[in-house]
Amino acid sequence: MSVNTREIILDILTELDKRDCKSHLLIRDVLLKYDYLDARDKGFIKRVSEGTVFNRITLDYVLDKYSSKPMAKCKPAVAAILRMSLYQILYMDKVPDNAACDEAVKLCRKKSFEAFCPFVNGVLRNICRDKDNALSFDGINDKATRLSVQYSCPEWIVKMFMKEQDDAESLISALSEIRPTYVKVLNSADTAELEREWASKDIKYEPVKCIEGAYKLESFEGMESVPGFTQGKFLVQDISSMICAESTGVRAGSDIKVLDVCAAPGGKSSYVASKMFPNGEVISCDVSEEKVSLIAENVSRMGLTNVTPTLQDATEFNSEFENRFDVVIADVPCSGLGVMSRKSDIKYKISNEAMKDICDLQKKIITNVSRYVKPGGVLVYSTCTVHKAENEKMVKFITENLSLTEDSLTPYVPFLFTGAEKSDTHVQLRPDKFGTDGFFVARFLRK
Repeated sequence: MSVNTREIILDILTELDKRDCKSHLLIRDVLLKYDYLDARDKGFIKRVSEGTVFNRITLDYVLDKYSSKPMAKCKPAVAAILRMSLYQILYMDKVPDNAACDEAVKLCRKKSFEAFCPFVNGVLRNICRDKDNALSFDGINDKATRLSVQYSCPEWIVKMFMKEQDDAESLISALSEIRPTYVKVLNSADTAELEREWASKDIKYEPVKCIEGAYKLESFEGMESVPGFTQGKFLVQDISSMICAESTGVRAGSDIKVLDVCAAPGGKSSYVASKMFPNGEVISCDVSEEKVSLIAENVSRMGLTNVTPTLQDATEFNSEFENRFDVVIADVPCSGLGVMSRKSDIKYKISNEAMKDICDLQKKIITNVSRYVKPGGVLVYSTCTVHKAENEKMVKFITENLSLTEDSLTPYVPFLFTGAEKSDTHVQLRPDKFGTDGFFVARFLRK
């Protein structure tokens, strides 16, 4: 039975319009449903779905330039067909323009939108004829509006970055680029064999100089196809998260107690546990059974018997945890603006009001879990965002209100600091400056 991949993509896009769900999770579930498709078809579905969602502001700007009818007034399904087809025309060189146009018309007809076929065909072919100018933004005079349209980022986020960050355009541009995949090999004895196996599968790998056992991987079809993954020889994790784990100061062979309070899917828990293994103890917590199951699945794959997945709400005090842990990792819920390129719809779902609620939640969590750190112990605070209220201002809140004092990160991640920084107790990682996700890490000691 043949499957129309473009119809699957349209179903994904219309489902996202109908209900409040995370696009990366919906796409994942759809790909699991159609797991029998070959890798090329699944790759096409994933790329067009993610790209259409991520570039929606840009796509609508271009469509509105060439259409007599604004996208906002089109039927949702017709607008989705136009967006996904335009994405193929503008961003995918291997898809012939004629094929994208023809398939769009066929999809309209199949979905009983026969009356819209001439409109869809006309708009797309007009753009194809003027393709070299379609992505020109010279006519937009206001800088914030131009950056919003050019990089498909809501204008209020652009203005916030322009106010808070140096060289905001460089940051916004980097946050719109596809991020590479990084892995951390857990046992150095496995590295040589893994490199040979990756090479035999034509998987491109590049060691990351600053972190032992870290690699950038390219040219593979699904992580399950990468030698070593199902055997639990490495974990999939961005360099920024590895930096967070290194910032704990946990050393090889340590025999200490570590608590990871918002741990799913368990990457940082696995990282520090693998350094101590078979010693030490990591209690890896999250708020729901589903998230705890995800942690359990990952640590089981890697055979890390020194990790205990645990159901625990980080906002609720657990007297059994009080003053118990040498290290507490608090990678708290956040706006996620630093990982927009990985999660296509984050920027559309977040709002100023929601970010204020997030900051309140962060304060509640950190106030609670700070009590779990032993006197003299360490707390590492982190987020995957680039927003001062969730980062630098949270450091100020912590030092002014809790029994915690800032501590230097330099002994643990010296490659981040040149000596010119005002502080080495916290760091804002940016993709344009560090090549990582947008991430924030701060280290504290319990007084």
